[in-house]
Amino acid sequence: MRERHWPFPAFPNGWFQVAYSDELGAGGVEPLEVFGRDLVLFRDGSGAPRILDAHCRHLGAHMGYGGEVDGDGLRCPFHGWLWNGDGACTEIPYAAKIPKGARIGSWPVHEVNGLVYLWHHAEGEAAGPVPPAIDEVGSESWTPFTKLRWKVGSRMYDMGENAVDHVHFKYLHGASGAPTLDQKTDEDGNVSNYSEMEMTTPKGPVPGSIESRGFGPGLGMVRVKGVVDTIILNNSTPIDEEHVDVRFSYMQRRTEDLRAQRIGEAMLRDLKKQMEQDIVVFEHKRYWTKPLLVAEDGPIGEYRRRARKHYSGSFASLEEAEREGDPKSG
Repeated sequence: MRERHWPFPAFPNGWFQVAYSDELGAGGVEPLEVFGRDLVLFRDGSGAPRILDAHCRHLGAHMGYGGEVDGDGLRCPFHGWLWNGDGACTEIPYAAKIPKGARIGSWPVHEVNGLVYLWHHAEGEAAGPVPPAIDEVGSESWTPFTKLRWKVGSRMYDMGENAVDHVHFKYLHGASGAPTLDQKTDEDGNVSNYSEMEMTTPKGPVPGSIESRGFGPGLGMVRVKGVVDTIILNNSTPIDEEHVDVRFSYMQRRTEDLRAQRIGEAMLRDLKKQMEQDIVVFEHKRYWTKPLLVAEDGPIGEYRRRARKHYSGSFASLEEAEREGDPKSG
């Protein structure tokens, strides 16, 4: 397979989902592989989620495999060193003295909406505003999350263009027409995209709308209105330089109408199918720094300029490979 190249960094800055709350019970310990690093997630004695670099600074054991929660810390399975949630060694059970500077990396964590988020910043800047709470989560009027997950061979900056590429809904996903697109930016710089479009159902297309709002590069919230109102939390987290962990969490407004329930189930199947159609494109497309665009393509250039603020490091150029459409450059 031909090696893929991207002219932008692999890892954006922001909050990123690493787990669901119900995946991490009391005293739970889970290994994580995100941002090209090995980390360990655990729930301390007070119930708070914590994330540390995975490898003990003593002799390098991975504490995600066999590590045990002890109070507010995580005890290494190899020799029993205890590391607290801030990354400091607080006990060596067989030693009289803890070495100076006995620390490992710790990561800011936030838990909201039944999800666990990690803060990543390539230059170590302090955590920014946390993802907002969503009133509908946990409400008796809404279903619990239906969870879907994919490992996608791509990078987030390229994948994010999908939110503003409204034309592809017709040609890739079979919508009856390209939806309208209205874009707004709030005072915090978060962008909302609003589209009106027809939804596919067993009874044929029905009118509906989609409103998507981004909260940094790792979290998008989509509200679908139609026969059955639906909320989708779209969370993406880089695994390494070539793969992204994508999780969709779906909720729907409860209804006793069996026909509406069937339509709601069909909507979820269709949304899943659309994502899997997108993945085929994501994993085989090439990123052009100077794509050939037409006026009707939507604000793709604006998306690219805006999304750069979430990245540290330079955006290299692939223009040499795009020279005048040279067929040899592909």
